[in-house]
Amino acid sequence: MNKKSLGDLMICPCCGGNREISSSECASCGAKQVGPPLAKPDVLMPKLGMPFAALACGVVVIIVFLLIWLLNNDTKVGRVLLVWTLGDGYEFTKELLKADAKLPYYRIFAYDAYILAKDYSIGAIPLSLAGIWLARRASHLIKADPASFGGLRVARASYYLSIGLLIVFSVVSLSSIPGVIATRRAKRMAATRALMYELHAQGLQMYYKEYGAYPGELTDLSRVNASGTPQSDYWEHNFEYKPVGVIASKGSAISLSDYKLVSAGPDGRFGTKDDIVMIDGVIVESNDDPDAAEPHQDRARQ
Repeated sequence: MNKKSLGDLMICPCCGGNREISSSECASCGAKQVGPPLAKPDVLMPKLGMPFAALACGVVVIIVFLLIWLLNNDTKVGRVLLVWTLGDGYEFTKELLKADAKLPYYRIFAYDAYILAKDYSIGAIPLSLAGIWLARRASHLIKADPASFGGLRVARASYYLSIGLLIVFSVVSLSSIPGVIATRRAKRMAATRALMYELHAQGLQMYYKEYGAYPGELTDLSRVNASGTPQSDYWEHNFEYKPVGVIASKGSAISLSDYKLVSAGPDGRFGTKDDIVMIDGVIVESNDDPDAAEPHQDRARQ
């Protein structure tokens, strides 16, 4: 049987299926036609859904950002804007100033916006990309079939709006990368210092109290701490341990009374500026000259 063209079919108002216009009865549900089908409208309204969906992406990004910005930090930005806009002649603003007299002098709006944009970029960038795609798709459909699709100006405005938002939030996101890297590096170095302090307190110091001297090697700490002590830093590089012998009293034997414990730091190489150095339980600065922070070998213990 030959397939019917769309012009020969109509939608059945009872079942929603297609039926032949020339037939007086629907083959699917049996509903009978009681009158001639309605004529097609003289003017067909073009579809505007996609351009306005693209516009909605940009508008949602802006509105949500402004709301969070105004309500963030205990709504301080919003309270400041109210005081600046309304002045101090209203009872409401007087109450705000009574609670915080420094509101008129608040001047870190840009900083608050930057911090918020940095965190908000996780959602704003995908929404901006979605707006760009929808706007481009809408423009293509409008140019291909202007009778069925409309809203070219809205699509273009949405496209440029989403492009601008994408640039702003991408720049903010990229500018925060060095700070994130520095923060992660500082956390890892702090974790390594904590491991070194644990090694000193739970191993080296206990050994010194037990035997009156520091061990010749870190493996000797198993004598006082069977459960084990940290042997490597956060980056899983083994510590460099150097016990130092000094004369405990005149005429006596040499005793290992000092030590130097070194972590190679993030680069994994000893003798560089990022080394973390501990001497006798104290972290010392050795960025300029790692060899300068040596235990005092010439001091005598009584």
